[in-house]
Amino acid sequence: MNCSAAVNHWNALDILDAGNVLFRFGFLILNQPINIQRDFVCSLWNRASVRVTVDGGANRWFHFLQGTDSITPELITGDMDSIKQTVLTYFKSKGAEVIPTPDQNETDFTKALRCIHRYITSKNLQLDGVIAVCETSGRLDQILANLNTLYKAKDILGNIPVYQLAKNSLTWLLPPGSHQINVGDVIVQAGGWCSLVPLGAGVEHVTTTGLKWNLNNQVLEFGRMISTSNTYSGNPVVTVETSGTLVWSMELCDDAT
Repeated sequence: MNCSAAVNHWNALDILDAGNVLFRFGFLILNQPINIQRDFVCSLWNRASVRVTVDGGANRWFHFLQGTDSITPELITGDMDSIKQTVLTYFKSKGAEVIPTPDQNETDFTKALRCIHRYITSKNLQLDGVIAVCETSGRLDQILANLNTLYKAKDILGNIPVYQLAKNSLTWLLPPGSHQINVGDVIVQAGGWCSLVPLGAGVEHVTTTGLKWNLNNQVLEFGRMISTSNTYSGNPVVTVETSGTLVWSMELCDDAT
């Protein structure tokens, strides 16, 4: 994400381009199924500035890595109620730092972001974002908890955005203000879906361009209207003017990643 002239610029394809050395990011593996194409995930993992597996996510990553040559995580975090001892021992032997986070008042995802903040501060690292591999299907309470972590992230990481990467979608928050989102021609031509959703509170003023069903200074609020199952008008650039925070989620296609 880049800010110029008070406009927040987002380029989804740059975020997911494993060859884009200009985008510096942290990479998290949560304790959820990893349904993304393996070569793609491993290429992002290997290029990340800091790599973290979260509790049982270490088990999933250990098995996911079979037959690959990928870098050991810098950090293993979580309350350690799911990670297998054999996996923990293996990654420790490879140099991973284990940080137990037993506090049950926050999710392991949220606590992992706190560990990332301490790590990059101690190493004087600059990040442009954090990508968390986290599926958006299954248990509704976990889906909502993961979205809640996006809202909490600003108080933890400041202006470093957090992206949720699932098998076929990328999700992040648009804070109040002006936004320009470059989704790419491939996704537009494929007719990919997108959505703008307010969580926690309604948003009084939302205006968009570049969508099939644009908003014109409209209210988005649960119990009234939310913008789901939208798509693109044919332009690869979407603009959003919003008076409050919105969840932006967009479909990914194989050619885009």
